[in-house]
Amino acid sequence: MSHSDRFYEKIETTLGVDYMLRAGEGVPVDGVAIRPHVHLEHEIMWFRRARGAFSIGSEKFSVQDNTLVFVGSMVLHDMELEHSGDHQRFLLQYQQAVHHRLKYPFQLGDLQAGFVLQLNPQQAERLQFLFTWFSELHAAPQGPEQIDPLLVLLLNTVYGCGEQADKVIVRGDKAGPFDTLIDFVVWLEHQQRFTLSLTEAAARCGLSTSHFSRTFKKIMQVGFKEYLIRKKIARSAELLRNSDLSITDVAYRCDFTDSAYYCYKFKALMGVSPKTFRQRSRTTRQLSSYHDVAVLTPAADG
Repeated sequence: MSHSDRFYEKIETTLGVDYMLRAGEGVPVDGVAIRPHVHLEHEIMWFRRARGAFSIGSEKFSVQDNTLVFVGSMVLHDMELEHSGDHQRFLLQYQQAVHHRLKYPFQLGDLQAGFVLQLNPQQAERLQFLFTWFSELHAAPQGPEQIDPLLVLLLNTVYGCGEQADKVIVRGDKAGPFDTLIDFVVWLEHQQRFTLSLTEAAARCGLSTSHFSRTFKKIMQVGFKEYLIRKKIARSAELLRNSDLSITDVAYRCDFTDSAYYCYKFKALMGVSPKTFRQRSRTTRQLSSYHDVAVLTPAADG
């Protein structure tokens, strides 16, 4: 696989929800081949019935019935699946902010890169039950008081299984601009420095500003300035959900010097005003599959 086949995936979650759950997807007759990619979210894949292969970094693993996969944030991975009539898998992708929101002392330990593990029958039945239950709650208008305890149990179960697995070691061989930019984005996420200038960013990557701008937009599918704005908007969404700060204070906390501009950008990206977003996030509606709203799709403010 050539380095040019690698790509960054932007995960689109439901409005007001900090995870993505997919279930019930089959595999076409010709199979499925997902190119090597990275994304900011952690990823759990539970293959109840499947045949194929899954790669994390440069390590390739067999996928068969009762295979559990965990991939850490910004770790390169790809997948190939064969067609089968009884194929069944679940996919859960979630931001690091989920750990903070749930306020539970998860023990990730050295699982950060990822693992692939074949579960025994008892473990498989337990995880299948949890994923099925979680999917049912996610698809119905349930509040966080129902969803969150189950999400804690699900994540804790997966991380517990990971303690038995051989850990994936991601080698340090770098492939050029893609790896340079991904390393930079990982650093940016850890530092939460979303006011970095273009000149500072380019210098950190050892590139000219023009080369950095072109490369960043090609890989991340958005310009550097817009990327920083989106990250600040995402951080503001967390404050709107989890604090009683005024809209103006939220804007300033997220480095917007003009609250009117903040409200304009928030609505352009999220489809609703900050006030409406806060109101909806404190109801059960955003947890229903019947109220899915794409993050970047403009919508009427209600």
